[in-house]
Amino acid sequence: MLPHGIADSAQLDILTKALNDYCTRHPVECRHEYDREQIAIKVMSLFRRGIEDADQLSEELERVALATEKLTGRDG
Repeated sequence: MLPHGIADSAQLDILTKALNDYCTRHPVECRHEYDREQIAIKVMSLFRRGIEDADQLSEELERVALATEKLTGRDG
């Protein structure tokens, strides 16, 4: 990611792919704009931590979702 939290076009493609892939697998969790934005924030957080591959982002997002389900007792 470029300085000041700005992503270039290639990085935006990676972030978009990770978000779209997740929402394709979990449509119920992405049905509302607010929910999709919250997932996008998680994707950005992972990306800022150095996970820059779309597949890796998707894997980590699944781990975060699973951990959240376990903490909240939700089946997602």
